[in-house]
Amino acid sequence: MNASIGIRSLTLSFPETIRTNAYWRENFPHLLPKTRKRRRRGAATMGNENSDIWSRAVAPYLGDPFRGARERRLLRGKESGLALECQGAKEAIALAGLSPEDIDLALVSPLFPDRLGPGHAAYLSRAIGLYCPAWNIESTCASALIALQSARAFIKSGIYENILVVVSHFGSNATDNTDSLSWTLGDGAGAFIVSPVPGDEGILGVAIAPTTETCDAYRYELADNSKGKTQTLARTGDNAIALAETAADAARSCCQKAAETAGINLAEIDFFAFNTPTAWYADVCARALGIDRDRVLNLYPRYGNIGPVFPLANLERAVRQGKISQGDRVLIYANGAAATATAAIVRWGDTVLGTPPAPPRAVSEVEERVGGTIFHEVGESAVPLQRSKMRLASHPTLSPQPILNASLSERPTLLRTYLLGWLAMYLQCSPEELRSDLCFGGLLDSLVAIELKRRLEEDFRIQVPLQQFFGENNSDRLADYLLDRLILKELSNISETQNDRPREIVHF
Repeated sequence: MNASIGIRSLTLSFPETIRTNAYWRENFPHLLPKTRKRRRRGAATMGNENSDIWSRAVAPYLGDPFRGARERRLLRGKESGLALECQGAKEAIALAGLSPEDIDLALVSPLFPDRLGPGHAAYLSRAIGLYCPAWNIESTCASALIALQSARAFIKSGIYENILVVVSHFGSNATDNTDSLSWTLGDGAGAFIVSPVPGDEGILGVAIAPTTETCDAYRYELADNSKGKTQTLARTGDNAIALAETAADAARSCCQKAAETAGINLAEIDFFAFNTPTAWYADVCARALGIDRDRVLNLYPRYGNIGPVFPLANLERAVRQGKISQGDRVLIYANGAAATATAAIVRWGDTVLGTPPAPPRAVSEVEERVGGTIFHEVGESAVPLQRSKMRLASHPTLSPQPILNASLSERPTLLRTYLLGWLAMYLQCSPEELRSDLCFGGLLDSLVAIELKRRLEEDFRIQVPLQQFFGENNSDRLADYLLDRLILKELSNISETQNDRPREIVHF
């Protein structure tokens, strides 16, 4: 088939409950980092372009214990994820002018579904009365775009004509409210119909790349969630640092390849719809691509992390704001941890949108602008924080060289001073407010731990497990660990040097 293929209708479905940060302040105050007097500081840059892009985007959020999260939509009471998916699917079918009998295939991708085992595909098909095959398809946060490309391939082959795609993310099923990861995750579902579309509308180019470097960024375990049900719970993994290290390169290479496939350049794109699993991710992508931030939205303050639903939410919001109009070229990008990074370029058509989501309680349009004013929450109100100028930290106590040049007896003191200096930089406080015996648990969250881990590995060229930054560990223990690894590294280097020397031949 030579017909253009695109999205005919698009819908979003969210739970009624909107949970703000006040919930954790009131019920789990011990999880919040201890309040300190914050100082305006420059970003702690990492020494290479990709790491610096991430660090500069992160810097404005280090003073906010919730890291830019303001609201999340969460399933409560008798609400179910499957019901949300069915709601969106029914509306998407009707808006496309179709009936359940017209759907030839359903691709369903629930992330953290209602029950253990396979996803919702068969249950959704039964619930809305489909008469076609339905199966689950999964690529973590990139699932919506992987499903879009799969649907396009099926339609181009002539096997199917009208394909329903349903994606969802139910973070409340996968977290415990006593884990700070729960601050970041929200619930929601999206649905769209993929069919032949008129003229030059529809999909222009797609690029898909593996993200195997981010394997083990998250770990999963079976446990009882906050609803008292046995569920797969998500935790921060040992390789979480890879999410930061690979973000800029993945966005740059994948989006540029999609543009080449579409036969255009990024300057011709009218709007960019990114998956935004953190408050700074859209900024990272914009910096990596060198694009105008007016062509990007950041809905993280409104929804938290809603995984594969995010690209659809960004598209829907941009259309309603007039940032996307019929005929515009739109680039949609999502990076799925331990899965794929995917970019699709479409010429936006006459796509019918579903019922608008309920508005947020307190998040303004200003907060959804990338590169604009950053709001930090104080109690129930939000106050703007002016962005600090980004500059390389150059204080001598933050340099690894004096430590590497020092004698073994001098190193412990220098290393502890170095660690407290970087901790103060990331926590935006004075080093005098910190002690080397303060436990990292309650002091650091995963974001600061990842930033510090990357700093140490960059400076000393040794691997530091993420576990060193959590629980009862502290700067003293971390310093001891680093001292041991430095000695082993130097002994190894000496051994390799001796093995490389030509040996004298002794004749007997």
